[in-house]
Amino acid sequence: MKYMGIDIGSLFTKAVVIEGDELLAAEVIETTGNITEEVESLLDGVLAAAGVSRDELGGIGVTGRGAELVELGDVRRDDISCICEAVSRLVPGASLVLDVGGQSVTSILLDEDGGVVDFMRNDKCASGSGKFLTVMGAALGYGADELDAVATKATNKVPVSSQCGVFVESELITHVNEGVEPADIMAGICESVAKIMISQALKFGFQDDYTLTGGVAKYESVTGPAKGKIRGDYHVFPYDPQLACAIGAAMSVEEA
Repeated sequence: MKYMGIDIGSLFTKAVVIEGDELLAAEVIETTGNITEEVESLLDGVLAAAGVSRDELGGIGVTGRGAELVELGDVRRDDISCICEAVSRLVPGASLVLDVGGQSVTSILLDEDGGVVDFMRNDKCASGSGKFLTVMGAALGYGADELDAVATKATNKVPVSSQCGVFVESELITHVNEGVEPADIMAGICESVAKIMISQALKFGFQDDYTLTGGVAKYESVTGPAKGKIRGDYHVFPYDPQLACAIGAAMSVEEA
């Protein structure tokens, strides 16, 4: 049986179709103010990509910060539950998940059966999130899809002294005015996000095995420095980590 999962995030809305543990199709669009219309269009697009009709689905799971804004869905779950559902099935050895999304960095501790033991979310400030990287990249004149490529060109990485997004942007402007290369600035910003990830990973002490999910997990300029400092064995999420929550939402329908 095939199931759909929709994750309405703060920056992007994701939809997937799965069959068992296999991802058949996925679509990602930017989240704007027209949630209802966006989700319907997204649903049609991912169904077409998977080659199935809505009637062939076993159900639709919905999650994310904007989930309450849409009426469709057979099952609704919070994002933490969905992330853990996906990780427990696809990365069964992981006891810790670091989810780095559009607005926050969340550390989630799992038990031996993949259940949620506890979680801590760093959401009092946008620093360390996808939004932070997007804003900083825009200040340098780059889109979100260019940031990793820009940062990897750094030859003299510039450290960022503050963890506050407002102060970092001020620092960034100073560096630009001083003629510092954008790649060196971006690499420093990515490393500052990595430090937040490392700090969040230690909230539950040292763990033996962990994985990374969320859109920021795709940025090697962020995850590289982080993985070098987080103690334990890193397990790769088998699909695009930005889709983890949507995949978990689809799986939650199957488990319901």
